Amino acid sequence: MAHRQGLTDLNAKSGASSVDSAVGACVGDCPRCCAKMTEEQMKTIFPSASAAKITGVTNAFNSAFEKFELNRCLRKAHFFAQIRQEVGASISALTEDLHYSEAGLKKNFSYFRQNPEEAALYGKTAEHGADPEAIGNRAYANRNGNGSIESGEGYKYRGRGYIQITGKEIYQNVQSQMDARYPGNGLDIVNNVEQVLETKGGMLSAMAYWRWKKLNDRADNGDTGEHVDKITDVVNYYTHTRPDRRTNFDTTKVVFKTAECTNRPK
Repeated sequence: MAHRQGLTDLNAKSGASSVDSAVGACVGDCPRCCAKMTEEQMKTIFPSASAAKITGVTNAFNSAFEKFELNRCLRKAHFFAQIRQEVGASISALTEDLHYSEAGLKKNFSYFRQNPEEAALYGKTAEHGADPEAIGNRAYANRNGNGSIESGEGYKYRGRGYIQITGKEIYQNVQSQMDARYPGNGLDIVNNVEQVLETKGGMLSAMAYWRWKKLNDRADNGDTGEHVDKITDVVNYYTHTRPDRRTNFDTTKVVFKTAECTNRPK
């Protein structure tokens, strides 16, 4: 009971709301680490987003950030630098585009390199368009917890969301993290995969993925471009957008005033 009172007092001291969370006590004396995010901060990061989207995403983040221990300025800055790249300036949660050409399939997926005749059959050619469902079921069969081609899970659990989660096992692990840290969250992304594209589901699944992958630990290490890259290694290792993610962080570290934070690494 004393521990719970301690959390309440510490949150009140920092100006944060009294969130009933088993984790996420404020650390140190920085008044911003546990502070709720404002819509003005969100607008700076996502300048093309509608007012309704800004309000929804801000509320979704504020409802759960302490539960996933996104309660340090550096953690928030790194988190939103990655989210900004994944959803863009207008906050558009995307589903993985599987409209590959024949050549693209052979370049990106071992299955189609091993089965080039199927790359010609299902990939976009001069004669026909791509078949994304057939592509997903083959490219991701028997990977990341997915079943066989016939199971349809490769296509069902293709990449989606504010951080693109891909594969049945990843969806399950993210759901487990949400349930453990935010009981009663109202989401079931394993059976209702489209929830990952909605505001609440997109934000909470991204936060759960972040916590599950221990990205708070990497975020705590510092605020250089190299530190951004270490997080990108986990979020999207093969991306060509590393420079953009560093640029995003140049914005978010100002938004969250990381240079003034007293909880920076020593």
